[in-house]
Amino acid sequence: MRRAQLAILILLVIVLGAAAWLLAKRSTSSWESSTGHLPETVVRFPINDVAQITIEQPTGQVNLNKKGDSWVVAEKSDYPADFEMVSTFVREAWELKPVQELRVVGSSQLGKLSLLPPRKGTGGGTLAIFRSVQGKRLAAILFGKKYMRETTQSFAQGRPFPAGRYVTPETGLQRVFLVSAVLPQIDERPEQWLDRSFIKIQKPVSVTVAGSSPGLNWTLERTAGAKNWKLVGATSSEQLDQAKTIQIVSALSSISSFVDVIAPNTKPESIGLDRPTIITIKTEDGSTYILKIGNKMGETYPLIFRMEANPTKIGALVKGEKSATGVKFERETKAKSNILRQKLAQEQSFKGRIFLVPQFGIERLKKNRADLLLTKTTPATSSSPSAGPPLQPHKS
Repeated sequence: MRRAQLAILILLVIVLGAAAWLLAKRSTSSWESSTGHLPETVVRFPINDVAQITIEQPTGQVNLNKKGDSWVVAEKSDYPADFEMVSTFVREAWELKPVQELRVVGSSQLGKLSLLPPRKGTGGGTLAIFRSVQGKRLAAILFGKKYMRETTQSFAQGRPFPAGRYVTPETGLQRVFLVSAVLPQIDERPEQWLDRSFIKIQKPVSVTVAGSSPGLNWTLERTAGAKNWKLVGATSSEQLDQAKTIQIVSALSSISSFVDVIAPNTKPESIGLDRPTIITIKTEDGSTYILKIGNKMGETYPLIFRMEANPTKIGALVKGEKSATGVKFERETKAKSNILRQKLAQEQSFKGRIFLVPQFGIERLKKNRADLLLTKTTPATSSSPSAGPPLQPHKS
């Protein structure tokens, strides 16, 4: 009996193992590559007709619209979009080539690849819709999970890295492809699509801060080409700390970038721009930047600005340079005048916009006058023991 029972037990193990293997094989086969012919591209659409892009994410939406030769971000009050970023995304979507087709059965498997429609609970992907200027739908692609591959490179320490993405064309055929492109742009929020071109304040010769408190009112000046600054109106007892002026000037370069933009129709009093701190900077090329700073918002400050410049007066600035004579003077005048015109045209396009800039640069500029001065050190007085009665001579 024992031998018979043991034989029966072994037979059951074999049967159960075979059944488990068949089930696993059946489950795995639904994810394997199909043997059918792969299409040349995931979708086909007239790339030059694309004028509207909608990117629907599980947590939000981005709308990019073409206006003339530029792109704008609708969610950011039609602020200019990064042209290179948008055009690269359109081209990469148009060129998407399948490297593998998956046989996926049912919504559960689609959900595991994040290829369900966005905002449909867990497993939702990101849907990119391309339209013409008239709003005609040209193509749509649903982007799912990234395909991760482990690397043997020492710098990555064996960690997986994205080597592709699962996608499906929204055509009703429900074909799932693996592509070698990752297209990280589709994961970005609206502010990440903004054109990051911004003001560049170079070679300042004066910085004036006008704030609401008496201490927050001062002006620093220097002559063109000079290193040291002076504090306008300094008294004989006030000595400017040149190291602190270096920090202030370096802070101007921190304002050459912004974090986000907010709606131009935002009420000034709601963000402190009705009573702003005003910072005025003049530069060696004759430009003037007037910055208005509102109340702190998280780790940023709202800022609006305008630039003033007169390119026709650039000749007087060039004339002061020893190297500028004759033909060279005319050539340098024309070149610098053209640069200033281009800069003025670009930076005037930011007029009326409200930017959120990092707190670091603003807080270095919003210094009280007393904080610009050398700290006076009081010499320490040495304390001596109090004198006692005179010593009496010893009598023997």
